[in-house]
Parts: sequence; structure tokens; C-alpha cells
Amino acid sequence: MVRRRRVLLLILLAAPLFVGVLVLLYSRDPAGESGYPVCVFHHLTGLDCPGCGTLRALHQLLHGNVLAALRLNALSVCLLPVLALVVARNWLAAWRGRVARWPRPRWVPAGWRWGIVVLVIGFGILRNVPLWPFKLLAPH
Repeated sequence: MVRRRRVLLLILLAAPLFVGVLVLLYSRDPAGESGYPVCVFHHLTGLDCPGCGTLRALHQLLHGNVLAALRLNALSVCLLPVLALVVARNWLAAWRGRVARWPRPRWVPAGWRWGIVVLVIGFGILRNVPLWPFKLLAPH
């Protein structure tokens, strides 16, 4: 029972913060306003990291512009449902008093985590290749 109260308290504290961040991101465009963090990797190298364009993509998603969000960072947009599923699963497991483990469905190979790492690194490399069709992955 104590664990459920802690989880509920965490959710009650995190939910307003999460909603506040979404309201801020909805109301202030990262493409045109300052105050948002800059990508250190992009600032130092001039290259786009796998996360470059994510704030702008989330801003576009909050305004219902899915295609614009995909143009800014397709990987982040496509991984949002996975992230939501993992967070929901972990909160549910904590609510039930269990420690959530990374989901391992039978149809997913054992090395799927490495697959995500390779996907993110590969996306980061390919979005910096100045040839078509890879130029489509760069945020614009």
C-alpha cells in the first residue's frame, strides 16, 4: 500500500510538470524563440545529432502537423509511442509493487536493445550525408 501511495504521489507531481512543459512547448515555437537549449553536438561540430529537431517536431505534433514533425525528426516521432508504452508499463508495474523489466516479447530477438542503439546511431550518421534521399532526414 505504501508503494502505491509513492507511485501515486510521483504521478501527481510529474503530471502537472509534464502538462506544463507541453503547454510551454505548444505556446512557444522552438524554431523562432530563444530560451530553449541548444544542441551541444550541433554547436561544436555543425552536424545534426539523432535528436536535433525533436523540440521543433514536438511543437509541430502538438499543433497537429504530423508531416512537418516527421520532416524535422522522423525517428523521435516514430519512437514516441514506444516511449509512452515503456513509461506506462513501468508505472503500472510500480503500482502493482513489482519492478518493471524491459519488455521482452517472444517475437523480439534477444539483442533488440542493440538494434535500437544501431538505429539511433545510423539515423544520426545518415541524416548528415549530403545526398538524396538522406538529405530528407536532416531537419529543415
